[in-house]
Amino acid sequence: MMRSSGTLTAVALAAVLLTGCSSTSGDAGNDKEDGPVVLTYWDFMDPSQNNPRAAALKQNIENFEKENPNIDVQLSTVSFGDMISRLPQAAAAGQTPDVVKMFAPVVPQIAAAQVYQPLPDEAKQVTDWLRPADKLADKDGKQVAVPYDYRTCTLYYNDKTLKQIGAAVPTTWDQVADVAGKAAAAGYTGFGTGFSGVDNSAIISTFFDCFMSEVGQDISDKDGKAAFNTEKGREFADFLVKLKKAGGMSNSVVGDQYSTVTDGLQNGTVAMAVLGTERLLTLQKANPDIKSATLPKASNGSDTGSTFGWTLGIGAGSKHAKAAWKFIEYMTGPKAGALMATGGDVPTRSATFKEPYFSTPEAKTVLDVSKFVEEHSEPHTYPDNWIAIASGLAGAGQELYLNNRSADEFMKIAQDAANK
Repeated sequence: MMRSSGTLTAVALAAVLLTGCSSTSGDAGNDKEDGPVVLTYWDFMDPSQNNPRAAALKQNIENFEKENPNIDVQLSTVSFGDMISRLPQAAAAGQTPDVVKMFAPVVPQIAAAQVYQPLPDEAKQVTDWLRPADKLADKDGKQVAVPYDYRTCTLYYNDKTLKQIGAAVPTTWDQVADVAGKAAAAGYTGFGTGFSGVDNSAIISTFFDCFMSEVGQDISDKDGKAAFNTEKGREFADFLVKLKKAGGMSNSVVGDQYSTVTDGLQNGTVAMAVLGTERLLTLQKANPDIKSATLPKASNGSDTGSTFGWTLGIGAGSKHAKAAWKFIEYMTGPKAGALMATGGDVPTRSATFKEPYFSTPEAKTVLDVSKFVEEHSEPHTYPDNWIAIASGLAGAGQELYLNNRSADEFMKIAQDAANK
């Protein structure tokens, strides 16, 4: 039966590094793949939470254990921010978990910290990924992870609010700034975003990632240095400056983060925001006035964002790599993927969409999102300093809002901070 050890604290981490959190010690010390195996698994999601995504995770793990009675999955709930710092520490101590869930943009950075081992040859037998999976690789080009779910950016808007202020759904970024200003004048947060460093600056970096895809700007150069301070890249900063001048930002934008903006959309105080498509089902259930649209077009006419999402990989030093891959293959396979879709996540393999669930009315939203991801996003390779880039963007955003920095200054501050 799945065991969840809850969120790791600093004390717990110390114990983990001393006693071993992977299947290399303790009651998981049996290295035989055909014998009883305990797989340690780090996931940001707590399966005991009362929401559809958590319930799907819990049920999928239980189903896997029933089908594989010799494998016991020991899940530890670790926040994304804590994973970024703790996984390199665990790798340095030779005690990584057997299976790691990680956000796709950070996979190269985590791979550079030697957290992963290359996927086994069996992984090559899975060929029905809906998007190319070969970009989830280490510096030597060896694939270290596979996609667990797909998502991209979408423009969320409160239809009731826009109708109240007499505004149409914006289709360009200049229109977004204008509509956000009108919404702010009516007492709403016109456009929700945030410059907080909490949660690795996820909201501003996700928005930036998709915007750079729209304008066709590489985030880094061939040497891995941040190189987005260009004429095309500055279009992102130009939008932020216009948004601030229009009054479309929240007074709390410096401290706002992904969850803050999501809550604002749910409770009707935020008129528009750019977030991941994985929030669509939850947001619309919480507030039927929330709608979604393609990203507003950049000056080049593009509305194509980036494809990202969560991934699964095998920890370096795992003595149960075959069992770990069996678990990963199951969790990304048709049966688990169909169950995962009930929580709003978009599965990553074409075989999944042949499951009976996708012939039901309940699957319409996920099917629509899957089509949206396919038609309006493209995957790309990320640099191994993504967290530094995200942090630099948050700091530059704070300077822009608090000290009236120009678009040129924003880009320079962000790029210089990333390259320190």
